[in-house]
Amino acid sequence: MLNDLHIHSTYSDGAFTPEEIIDLARERNIRYISITDHDTLGAYGHFQSDREDITVIPGVEVSTYFKGKELHILSYFHDPKDKNLLSLLEKFKNDRTERYHKILGNLSDLDIHLPDTEPPMDSYGRAHIAKLLIEHGYVENIKEAFNVYLDVDKIAYEKRYKIDTRDALKSLRAAGGIPVLAHPGEKLYNLHFEELISELKVYGLLGLEVYHPSHKKELCDRLYAIARKHKLVITGGSDFHGQPGSPLSGPNNKLGRYGLNDYLMMKLIQCDANLKKRTVNVEK
Repeated sequence: MLNDLHIHSTYSDGAFTPEEIIDLARERNIRYISITDHDTLGAYGHFQSDREDITVIPGVEVSTYFKGKELHILSYFHDPKDKNLLSLLEKFKNDRTERYHKILGNLSDLDIHLPDTEPPMDSYGRAHIAKLLIEHGYVENIKEAFNVYLDVDKIAYEKRYKIDTRDALKSLRAAGGIPVLAHPGEKLYNLHFEELISELKVYGLLGLEVYHPSHKKELCDRLYAIARKHKLVITGGSDFHGQPGSPLSGPNNKLGRYGLNDYLMMKLIQCDANLKKRTVNVEK
């Protein structure tokens, strides 16, 4: 098993609680993990953090837009209690709540009536609505829910709050984080990819997610070379969400199958130590 730095819990669109995720990581002898919920740090402070056998690195995945493109920015080692970062993420939460109820209203207009109740862990997202559609017999699976109702430009879709990537990078760096471009192979990898990397570095991008389920080995090798060329830290993870109703150790569980080996993990930890040391010296 590898050190897994891309995991989602019930505080965004994952199926399992932070404690369940930590128990599974322990079962698989994973030493380092990071819970990187979408646009929220809600999980932090709600699980036991002082463990000898496993380290949970503060993480988050922020949805941003840059020149018309949607970019997801992962961050690691930031202060989960940073007031400015929490204020930014509170805007996301308020928007998610409003968007959640708008989508339920759109579905109601289509004679699809779902209970307008608070989801668990404040996970106001399309994934929770998809689960409700399944539970009430309107669709058979999450893929169908998105393809028919919830995906971009589908009949119940609602736009969400947008933050400029440059502002997100600034906020994450100010909170002591290491901002990383998430899963670039899904939509971003093209002839102009290195230009994008160079431009984002100016605003605080420090890393690249090389290892991800959507990246085949050849692409991982290319992204690794690009990260080294541009002096970016390398990260990776399974993008684990879990499957509702399935056992934690079931066949759909990718936890620990994608991520960083111990050498790259130590490089990332050293990067954080160097950044914090540099910040202390500047403040002096």
